[in-house]
Amino acid sequence: MSGKLWGLIGGIVSMACWALLSASGKSSLALGTGRPPLQPEPRNSFSQSLRFNVYTFTVDAPDSGAVREVAIKAFRGQLLLTNFRIRIDGAITGAEVADLDNNRFPELYIYSSSNGSGSFGRVYGWQFLPERKADVTLVNWRLPVADGYMGHDSLWIERGILCRKYPVYQFGDANAEPTGGIRMLRYRLRPVGQGFALVEERQ
Repeated sequence: MSGKLWGLIGGIVSMACWALLSASGKSSLALGTGRPPLQPEPRNSFSQSLRFNVYTFTVDAPDSGAVREVAIKAFRGQLLLTNFRIRIDGAITGAEVADLDNNRFPELYIYSSSNGSGSFGRVYGWQFLPERKADVTLVNWRLPVADGYMGHDSLWIERGILCRKYPVYQFGDANAEPTGGIRMLRYRLRPVGQGFALVEERQ
């Protein structure tokens, strides 16, 4: 077989392979442009804007990863007060602004739930003072298993108190079938050193 014939067959085979790749979407170049195809923009699994008087807060988190980096911005009117990022274990389940200590300066609270069957709730918080951002810490937040606690927290703010509700597990209960009822805890904001802490309100 002549060299010209072999060359013609090779060209036909190459064109056929190129057509198949283009049709199946496996080609790395956009057809006819010589450029890679556009990639979709990353989406946020949590994105929320909250207001408190003249203050505005934005909270944005990506939609993947066991540990998420959360971007937070705080504004007073049009003035950007602070722009920071934190790492949060698990998924964000909510965010609220409040003034739990009635000092007329807002706090931002972010609620998260850990990955896995337990779904342990956690609160991240800050108070925004005129000259700085103060951390809000948790006092004795992790509850012992002996108290029937195995996660599945519900968290919200009501009448100046951070409320926490969870199902109570008794010995032998399956993860999805707690039989001990529901327990409610309430936390008040207290000054601690240069910051603040959520302290359980004893009955």
